[in-house]
Amino acid sequence: MAVERDADRNLERIRVIIADDHQMFREGVREMISTSPDIEVVGEAATGREAVDLARKFRPDVVLLDVEMPVMGAEEAMMRMLEISPTPRVVIVTMHEEPRLVRWFLGNGASAYLVKSASLEELVSAVRAAARSPLAEENAVMVVPRVVLDNLDQGSDSLSGRQMDILLLAARGLSNRQISHALHIAEATVKRHLANIYNKIEVGSRSEATRKAISEGWISMRDISQKERNEG
Repeated sequence: MAVERDADRNLERIRVIIADDHQMFREGVREMISTSPDIEVVGEAATGREAVDLARKFRPDVVLLDVEMPVMGAEEAMMRMLEISPTPRVVIVTMHEEPRLVRWFLGNGASAYLVKSASLEELVSAVRAAARSPLAEENAVMVVPRVVLDNLDQGSDSLSGRQMDILLLAARGLSNRQISHALHIAEATVKRHLANIYNKIEVGSRSEATRKAISEGWISMRDISQKERNEG
């Protein structure tokens, strides 16, 4: 049956799951997007784990996913959803505008990234574009403040995704050995990446790199403090 539905995907209404831990927000989004005749809300989730379970059960076209989800974080939830077949398109809808979050989610498979101040038209357009596009980073949609997009084009953009991962782990206080274990790369590779990072952003130490990354908005104190929550 899933195969038949997938074959007729473009002929049916876009099936959407709303995943947010605030019931009022979920109800508001449901009411708004349900006014579009080509969109159907098939489920609502209050936790990341529930979102994954509903995605597996209903096989939606699009999942609207908040960044801060209890029980299972949005990062893990999204990666699990992207393993489902047929694969749902994930649209991040959040209040957080940090460039690092935009980069991570769009770089790891999200089809769109919207802030919650986006208009109904922008939300509906993102849902439609996501549902009809292939899974590819170049097709991603962003509806975020101009200053965030500007930051993406500045210093942090000269760092690769791997370097941004290493910079965050270093900011969390992990040693080179711990970073190598966390990312499954050689310790020498970590050292080489850190040296390149220092050179690119013109700093001379971990502490200076961390301060600059925070001041430039590449990472936030919330990103750094998530270490404890993810390990709990």
